[in-house]
Amino acid sequence: MMRFDPFREIEELTQRMDRAFGNGIAAQTARLAPPVDVHEDEGGLELTLDLPGVQPADIQIEAENQTLTVQAKRNYTRGEGRTAHRVERAYGTFSRTFSVPAKYDLTKVEAEFDHGTLTLRVPRSEAAQKRTVQVRTGGQLSAPKTVDAAQTTPATSDTPATETQNAEVSQGA
Repeated sequence: MMRFDPFREIEELTQRMDRAFGNGIAAQTARLAPPVDVHEDEGGLELTLDLPGVQPADIQIEAENQTLTVQAKRNYTRGEGRTAHRVERAYGTFSRTFSVPAKYDLTKVEAEFDHGTLTLRVPRSEAAQKRTVQVRTGGQLSAPKTVDAAQTTPATSDTPATETQNAEVSQGA
């Protein structure tokens, strides 16, 4: 004999209604967007995403038009003769899109996948690198000065690295 649990009954009813009206799909899709950390240093940007249960072959990374997109798929395998009583972990395909400022070189993106963590490194472009410039005064060379290329160019509409975390997120089911 099974004991009556009103909270379990309400939870099951909510899940059924979500499936019937599609709200469960939106909630599951939201869970598929992995958390990301974005860091910046003199070398460039580093994005770190948690992708537990994803195989390296199921990860696709695209970089174009100052946009970096990461797509991955986590498959759900149901064993034959097994009944799932509860499936809470998210499965399916997701996509995260990040707007990257022009001062970073998307043609040189490096990716490393280790123990469920994807790390992307986006180096600064050559034009944005710091370099030493010697200044001549009256025909004489003075002490070298370090000039940051980003400071010598006019202000652009590029998003600062600190705002890169507020990137667009698009998710698929």
